[in-house]
Amino acid sequence: MELTQIRHFIAVAEAGGFTKGAQRAAVSQPAISASIARLEAELDVKLLDRRRSPVVPTAAGVRLLEAGKEILHTCNAVKAELKSIATPKLLRIGVLQSLSSSCVSKLLSSFRRANTHVAIEVVDGSCEQLLEFLAEQDLDTVLTIFEGKDLNFASRVLFKEPYMLAVPKDHRFALRESVQLADLEGEPLIVRTRCDFYQDVTDLLAIRRIKTHIVYQTDQDDRALALVAAGIGVALVPAHYEVSSVKQVPVSDLGVSRAIGLLWSHEREVGDLKEFIEFAGSHCWAA
Repeated sequence: MELTQIRHFIAVAEAGGFTKGAQRAAVSQPAISASIARLEAELDVKLLDRRRSPVVPTAAGVRLLEAGKEILHTCNAVKAELKSIATPKLLRIGVLQSLSSSCVSKLLSSFRRANTHVAIEVVDGSCEQLLEFLAEQDLDTVLTIFEGKDLNFASRVLFKEPYMLAVPKDHRFALRESVQLADLEGEPLIVRTRCDFYQDVTDLLAIRRIKTHIVYQTDQDDRALALVAAGIGVALVPAHYEVSSVKQVPVSDLGVSRAIGLLWSHEREVGDLKEFIEFAGSHCWAA
């Protein structure tokens, strides 16, 4: 008994005749008649009452019609599952440029290991760019900073972090429990121009009349931290940046922090996206 024969039998039984059944199965009438005849011969039982119009299943045919539909449903489900394994689904994730590469890579690699059936496509961008991509459904979710103006999307906060002062491990501030903004007076400062609170911090230093000595400006966070490690200067960075030769010191009167989380469209929270949201929420950074 072949799947093709079962399909031919179901087509004729449901259509009520060989001509209409052949049209439904997209084969010729002689071909479908021969297919069902071979099936009846193999099973040694009549499946269709050809004397009636429309053609109807016999008692044996009714049973095969019921079982045949279950068989085809199971086969189609298995084929779909095998296809999904062979061709992974694509989860499109937008990542804010100013997030730590190490932080992001740990999340994505952990999720990928736990969900090998999901292919991931990652896009970097500014907050404005990512929100636009998300609104146009070019992305499934965005890992970004919450700024209180993303009410059109569903959201989940993953972690919060203050801004810290990154200094070389042999710097005089490295042994202190905290510093104040006034301590930055005259200190060589490496500025992260891609910092999300760059203007806020700049304005705060101006209001406090704290004069810093800017020795380097860059939109590359890894370069800023490398220069801190080399002793070129200090930098204000989010707490999740980690470099072995750099010490992060709290700034007691800075008062700047950010919440990092996911944004996505309400109606698309299903399947792989839902798995990713739950996984990110239980990731180690959430603790």
